[in-house]
Amino acid sequence: MLTIRQFGRSEVFLDGQRLAILKPVHYDSGGSQRVVALLPIRIADTNQHTLAVRYAFRPDLLIGTVIDKDPFRLDIDPWDQAGLKLLDQEQIAAGLSGLLVGVFGLLSLLHWLFYRANPAQAVHRVLSATMLAFTLTFLTDYAEHYIGTLTLDSLRGALSQLGINAAFALLLLAVYTYLDRRPGWVFWSLVVVQMGSAGYAVVVARLPDNLVWVPFVGVLIDYIRVSWLAKRHVPDPDARLPWNSLRVTLLALVAVVPMAILMSLLVRQFKLGAGQDWVIIPVLMLFLLALFSIPIGLSLSLVRDYARTYRTLQDKLCQVDQLSTQALIQEQEKQLLLTRQNDELERQVTERTAELTHSLTTLRTTQQQLIQKEKMASLGELTAGIAHEIQNPLNFVNNFSEVSDELVDELQAQQHRLVPDRALETELLDDLKQNLQKITQHGKRASAIVKGMLEHSRSSQGNREWVDINVLAKEYFQIAYQGQRAKDKDFTAELTTNFGAALPRLEVIPQEIGRVLLNLYTNAFYAVRQKQKTAVTDYTPRITLETCLMDGHTQIRVGDNGTGMAESVKAKIFQPFFTTKPTGEGTGLGLSLSYDIVTQGHGGLLLVESQVGNGSKFIIELPNASMSIS
Repeated sequence: MLTIRQFGRSEVFLDGQRLAILKPVHYDSGGSQRVVALLPIRIADTNQHTLAVRYAFRPDLLIGTVIDKDPFRLDIDPWDQAGLKLLDQEQIAAGLSGLLVGVFGLLSLLHWLFYRANPAQAVHRVLSATMLAFTLTFLTDYAEHYIGTLTLDSLRGALSQLGINAAFALLLLAVYTYLDRRPGWVFWSLVVVQMGSAGYAVVVARLPDNLVWVPFVGVLIDYIRVSWLAKRHVPDPDARLPWNSLRVTLLALVAVVPMAILMSLLVRQFKLGAGQDWVIIPVLMLFLLALFSIPIGLSLSLVRDYARTYRTLQDKLCQVDQLSTQALIQEQEKQLLLTRQNDELERQVTERTAELTHSLTTLRTTQQQLIQKEKMASLGELTAGIAHEIQNPLNFVNNFSEVSDELVDELQAQQHRLVPDRALETELLDDLKQNLQKITQHGKRASAIVKGMLEHSRSSQGNREWVDINVLAKEYFQIAYQGQRAKDKDFTAELTTNFGAALPRLEVIPQEIGRVLLNLYTNAFYAVRQKQKTAVTDYTPRITLETCLMDGHTQIRVGDNGTGMAESVKAKIFQPFFTTKPTGEGTGLGLSLSYDIVTQGHGGLLLVESQVGNGSKFIIELPNASMSIS
């Protein structure tokens, strides 16, 4: 049986008689030139016979110089072995290529999913690209069994050359990224050599056999250098994994030689003939081990990173549980103390009421009104306001605690699974950490709300008066400055005033407008003081106060050259309980109350202009007409 694998057109002759003409169906029209055929021949005697082949192939337009096609191959086998041998050879070649495509494709997908789950680890992105380059390279090799023209084979060869060189360059970049080393001139020189040799092989001609291995050996040497430096200088044991994977690669490559010799001895000793292709399997396994050890070693390094991070988060979770228990006990103690204080306050009010009733019988009606007002002011507004506002952060604390408990249950369920979902565990731990941060944040808010609610619940008792706004603004300006100086004796600032002439008198509540001005002055002093503490050059704090007429309104402008505010802060500056000051220095109610006094109490506007690092300016705009707003 003749097994013929050719690339072109042939005629087979036996003793001068033509046995067959072999060519593809679309050979003459520019189609495939690939032919695989089994040609039976029968020889009935032992005489000498002549087998002749006339062969030709059709030239094609070449895209590159890399051509990897056998023009003509003829095997003579017994008729009962030829088909099986051909099938075994095709299965081994296609199976190996398919295995490599599947393994590296799966690794590329896994690393890409890891990167999408945690973009901070850029090494996953590089490894995904590396595995993808290997996958495309082996895919082009797999396609070699189905390509039937020189044009497509040259294109496949060019892609294979570029893919394998890009894969090794990306593999070296992955090691640099994993070990947190910046690629230097050595790395970029190797990349230039890699891509230059690939371009030369594709465009000009194949590299000589004694030079093909040079770029890859250069990559291997730099891999050894970087891994050795990490092993010596990085105390983290995970940094040794690239070095350990490299040792596996070197041992596998060294073992290939004695394994090949052993297989040859077995073939000769036991006279294993053609068709016994299993003898090359051990050698192929060693090559696969050498090929997989480096990328899989990097993957194992990242798996160990995840495992170590998980253990650390688990320890922190235990600490957080302990802190949560302590916080709950302290909160219960605070609630008990608040209850006792309320009981004591009610007892004192009752005793005082009894005394007033006994001594002021003639003023019973007035007395009852005063008692009711005192209760409403001291208990009703205070307790109701605090209870209402503090319930909001406490609800957040309770809700996030319940969600955290559910997340812990899900984490425990993951631990009992045979194959834990690492991505889900990471997501659950991130959510748990955010919940605990929210619990701490809203717990701190609760302590500031008590004082803030008192301010919000205070009802205004002032009467409207006609005032000179210049006199009022100047008076509180001096009060604010002296108050700042009393708190910080080392503080000095340049005060600049520019009062508009002929401003009309305004009907306002002087105490309320003074309260707004005092808040704006105090914030300005705080901003310049904060900048003064961090300024590296000569800096002079400056506060400006201006009044003027603008479109039938009186404007009061308070400016500073302090730290300024970002746009995101300006959008929320008048919201209740929003503050940029550190915990304990502000409740976030000053500007909110000021905004309500100006807009709702006096029918005006409170605006802000600010740039980060250049200071801020607050503008109070009050209508000139007489107001009757309550």
